Amino acid sequence: MKQIKFPNMVEDLSAALLTEALSELHPQVEVDSFDVIECINCDSGFASTADRILLDLHYRPNKDQGLPTRVILKTMLETPHAPGEMFDAEVRFYRELRPHLNIVAPHVYAAVFDSSSGQFGVIMEDLTLRNAIFPDVTTPVTLDQVRSLIGNLAEIHARLWQSPRLDSDLSWLCTPASGGMSDFFRNIFPLIESHLNNEPWRQEMLRPLDRSPQALFCAMLTLQETVLENGPRTLLHGDTHQGNTFLLPDGSVGLLDFQLTMQGCFSRDLTYYITTALDIEQRRHNESDLIRFYLDELHRRGVASPPNFDSAWLLHRQAALWGLVIGWMTCPTRNYGKEITELNLQRLIAAVLDLETLKVA
Repeated sequence: MKQIKFPNMVEDLSAALLTEALSELHPQVEVDSFDVIECINCDSGFASTADRILLDLHYRPNKDQGLPTRVILKTMLETPHAPGEMFDAEVRFYRELRPHLNIVAPHVYAAVFDSSSGQFGVIMEDLTLRNAIFPDVTTPVTLDQVRSLIGNLAEIHARLWQSPRLDSDLSWLCTPASGGMSDFFRNIFPLIESHLNNEPWRQEMLRPLDRSPQALFCAMLTLQETVLENGPRTLLHGDTHQGNTFLLPDGSVGLLDFQLTMQGCFSRDLTYYITTALDIEQRRHNESDLIRFYLDELHRRGVASPPNFDSAWLLHRQAALWGLVIGWMTCPTRNYGKEITELNLQRLIAAVLDLETLKVA
């Protein structure tokens, strides 16, 4: 990987730096100049851990190498917004794994991470040019769209299902209990407490669970380090809430933001998506059929012995707690705003109650 450090200020971005980053995969490319069209900061409500800079690139004559003029630079401006492990994981996903997966995801033209600073840069396509819509939990989705995204998950999971590569050349992929963000999540309860103390509405929402926040957190840790750690092990996106997807006009649904890419149990991805994408009544009426659909998709993609439904259903019941505790009890309201935060919590609390997750945690 090239040792390129993207600057912390837009003003320090240069055509030479963009050329250097792009030339690893496109050796003859030369950026002559560029225009900054827009900066989307991570605290804008559209992103939680990285900034996005919309750029128009102007190439030297015959030096575009087929690359688009409009691109997005995903990077970190001013100060770190998250641990460097997240940015390293996303860069490695795009460099080492994305080229071998037949999934709906952004095309990426450069991806670099500077380990000394934790700074990173991913140059990717502007999906708005494909008329993509970027939903959040308030956006209604159809069952066909949900199946499209689940098909994407099955493609990711099937490719490395129980693969020995997870213990060899891909052993850099962290697990729920070790490496990557595991220590961070293991010690994140003070942040949850702070949110609860500062925003009493969160405490009121948790009341129907009849468990203390500390008890919920401890139960989540147990699941994270046993059920979600032990498998069946495969490659995971790691953060599959509705806000990390995009909708295309042809009805297909893709995945964004691979910063929590890891290896572990499939239910972490599948359950988190189902329990946040669908409203409560939709989920209640369709989740078992969607799990069966996922298992069929695994088999269709070459997994010889996918889990049976009863095993998958138990894992689904258990995994719901991860989405609640780590997905949204830890998430600051400022990242996405109160409406989105509250609705995610509402759906996840309902799932934990409906699935009787705390009885099998």
